[in-house]
Amino acid sequence: MAGVKRALVSLVDYSARLAFFAVAPLLIVRLAAIFPVTGALLTIGAALVVFLFAEAFRGLAARFPIARTLLRGQLAFEAYYRAHPPRPFVFYAASPLLLPYWLWVREARRELWLYKGYTVFGVACLAGVATSQYFSAWRPDLGVGDFAWVLALQLVVETLLVFALVMPITTTIVHFHGLRARKRLGALLLVAVASSAAAVYQIESRRDPVVSYSTRERVRLRTKAGGKAARSAQHAALAAAWEVLSHDTDDVDRDGKVMGEALDAAHRALRAYYKEDEAFAFDLWQGHVGKSPVLVVYFEARRGRAPIFLAEGRGRKEISDPRALPKGALAAMKHAADGIY
Repeated sequence: MAGVKRALVSLVDYSARLAFFAVAPLLIVRLAAIFPVTGALLTIGAALVVFLFAEAFRGLAARFPIARTLLRGQLAFEAYYRAHPPRPFVFYAASPLLLPYWLWVREARRELWLYKGYTVFGVACLAGVATSQYFSAWRPDLGVGDFAWVLALQLVVETLLVFALVMPITTTIVHFHGLRARKRLGALLLVAVASSAAAVYQIESRRDPVVSYSTRERVRLRTKAGGKAARSAQHAALAAAWEVLSHDTDDVDRDGKVMGEALDAAHRALRAYYKEDEAFAFDLWQGHVGKSPVLVVYFEARRGRAPIFLAEGRGRKEISDPRALPKGALAAMKHAADGIY
């Protein structure tokens, strides 16, 4: 009876891990497209490689001081789990709900610290990247306060990623490696690879590139700060697109989404004021009032945020009031921006 119970528990545990490995990579790939979490993923990936080939890396660290210095964090990761086998999977899967425990209990904090990897080198790298991004993409139009808010949110998202997704995946690999259950571990990894490939394919199949959170915030803030300069760039984008569409209407899809050379021309014009990645965050849409075409350059609105757009109708007459747009235009633009082939 005890053996049957253990087998049932093992089956339920493995089924839960299998489901998690099918869903988690989808979330990680999508999240990585919006927030810069690559550093955290690479750090943990390196720790797993050292764990799986611990003996070779320990020998390397023993012979070469520089290797010992570079691998200190990864070897600490391996040593910890060699001495402290991972807890049950449900503990890591529910870790976001157990945040007070992770912060209060000393041993739990020690385990969490292995993942975060806050070292002097890591902080220096983060400071360097942040400073470079601030001077290249934010100044002089946007202030340090706005940038600090975005940076703080990125750190929060990275921490939540470690809690909710990376820890369950990592400890599962450590768990089955320790049990020498290669077939079960291999099946999980195959599911994860297939899930990741599906997520990447879905993102790459979008008509528009995924726009990061930082870029979206900069578009909103720079448009507000720029006033007439931002509006002038939007007018130039519409003029450039009209010029292309006047002799080539093949760039307009059935749902009104404008692609191809017309969109490229609009993006080039927008770069007169916006940064390059900000310009690419804008889209074009064409609708009609009666038989007269209306062309709209817009930045897709999110929940609680008004859309940023400029439209021109017959005779290139400006339309800036959403109520003057063709019926259903705002909904159509959102659908076009979200559309996937």
